[in-house]
Amino acid sequence: MTDFVFNRAQLKKKARSAMKLNYFACVAVCFIMVFLAGEYSTTVQGISMWDMTHVADLKYNPEQKKEIIQDMVDNHLTPEETDEKWKVNNVDAVKKWKKAYEDFGPDGLNSKEVTFFGTTGDGSTINTLLDAFSITKTAKERFEQLTNDSFFENLPDNAILYFDGLTRSKSYKFTLVASVASAFSQKKSLADTADIFTAFLVSLLRAVFVTNLMIVCECRFFMESRTYRKTKVGRMGFLFRERTLHPIKTMFIKDLYLTLWTLTIGGFFVKQYSYAMVPCILAENPNMQTRKVIKLSRDMMNGYKWELFKIDVTMLGWTLLSMLTLGVVGIFYSNPYRAAIHSEVYIALRRRAIEQGMEFADELNDKFIDLDLLQKQTGETDEEKVFTIRIPDSADDKKEAAKEGSL
Repeated sequence: MTDFVFNRAQLKKKARSAMKLNYFACVAVCFIMVFLAGEYSTTVQGISMWDMTHVADLKYNPEQKKEIIQDMVDNHLTPEETDEKWKVNNVDAVKKWKKAYEDFGPDGLNSKEVTFFGTTGDGSTINTLLDAFSITKTAKERFEQLTNDSFFENLPDNAILYFDGLTRSKSYKFTLVASVASAFSQKKSLADTADIFTAFLVSLLRAVFVTNLMIVCECRFFMESRTYRKTKVGRMGFLFRERTLHPIKTMFIKDLYLTLWTLTIGGFFVKQYSYAMVPCILAENPNMQTRKVIKLSRDMMNGYKWELFKIDVTMLGWTLLSMLTLGVVGIFYSNPYRAAIHSEVYIALRRRAIEQGMEFADELNDKFIDLDLLQKQTGETDEEKVFTIRIPDSADDKKEAAKEGSL
């Protein structure tokens, strides 16, 4: 048995090669994941940042809007005069604020500011947590005062957008924490708490029946794409073709564990790497028992959580570049590149698990996922035999289906 080597540079090289073989399909799959599953949301936060810089309705917080409209009312200014005095550069926004003020009073300007990919103001995850735990109120106010100059005036809201992108794009875990925090907060009314719990339930259903399944399907696509030529985007529906929805249960339990770990200090950030291989294992064997999947993922990641974290850190440059290009780089390169890298990580750890005979590794039963390992195993059993591997394609699936139909 050879010593296992986890080489980040080599993994990234293999990921780039795999992505080039099926580039347009990889881009399409990640594009679908952005808009249907909420993945890779940080790569399109640049659009929201642009809005916050140039759209007055997102540039000004509720307190600033109140001040502007109160001045307008007290001094009988027109929207045009108010716009010029306060340098809003958006007369329509001033008119909308005035109407909200007339219809609902000052509280009408407390509306949540929502962009396509994130939420700022009262509706954000981080503000829900900050408001719930009053101990952080002073720190929050000091932070806002510190960043009140023109250069940093949008930094808090931008940070909120990225926090929401990181938390809400994964699942309902942080929404649940926000809900619990809100329920025990004296500052929240019963109606506000009910709204947050409703948002949690919606996030829960979406995560369980849409996002989690699509994450598994995405893993399957990239695992096949590195091996099978011309893998179709339609492979995203492989779980329905396999007629199994067992991954719903496993992914839900995994998220439940992570939710509980979220309530601890630092536990979530460690355990999310412990369970990182769960979607990939399910993508290879969707019917594998939940406890086996989670146990195998933990064993595979034992000693390599830090390595995967370092890989994620090296992708921050691509994330920044994507933001600077309003998501273009993310959509057309860094998103599929990131998915391809994680696929290569799984293949490397899978090979180690099989070679070392880890518990339940024998249930990783798709031998064509790793052709290098298959060739090595075949060569060890019969060294004199000429080894050839024919890579199946979609035509083989059709022939197999026709054969099954004739029986």
